[in-house]
Amino acid sequence: CGWGRPVVRLQMEGLKRFIVTPETAKHRVFVFADAALLPDNMLTVIALEDAFFFGVLSSRAHTRWAISAGGRLGYGNDPRYTKVRCFDPFPFPVPTPALITRIRELADQLDSHRKRQQSLHPGLTITGMYNVLEKLRSGEALTAKEKDVNKQGLVAVLKQLHDDLDAAVFEAYGWPGTLTDEEILERLVALNAERAEEEKRGL
Repeated sequence: CGWGRPVVRLQMEGLKRFIVTPETAKHRVFVFADAALLPDNMLTVIALEDAFFFGVLSSRAHTRWAISAGGRLGYGNDPRYTKVRCFDPFPFPVPTPALITRIRELADQLDSHRKRQQSLHPGLTITGMYNVLEKLRSGEALTAKEKDVNKQGLVAVLKQLHDDLDAAVFEAYGWPGTLTDEEILERLVALNAERAEEEKRGL
């Protein structure tokens, strides 16, 4: 994050909130942080308060890109997020105003849902919720502890919010919702190359 650097403070001026994600984490999750927070160097700070960007970053399109581009680190070989490799080259979609609004709404709902459930259950963690979400997606049986997390975190609601957000982001790209992870990466790499060519032409 480099919070002490003047450029970071300058980027944060006037923002009411900003996006953060841990540099290294089992699950690539983004959250909105209040502007009063002083993030440490283990967090990657994205100086944007628009929920549209939060929604795209939280979507399957970006999380698959980030896992592929960022590499892994640490005791658990967890995915690592770096600005230069994961954020800077990522090609955002250019959707219609209606889709921008839809992605914003879903993104705010996602952030609010997690924070609300954690405030109601202080022992509930993001990692715990997303561990259960992975099991729900794979059809694996939940342990007794995971069943408690599922209930406290309303993980079925979390899953639906992510599914709806993914669908909206895919539509923003003009892609079908049935793409595999490999197909997502292929399309993002091609779009990145297309954008780079446009920049060379001054677009």
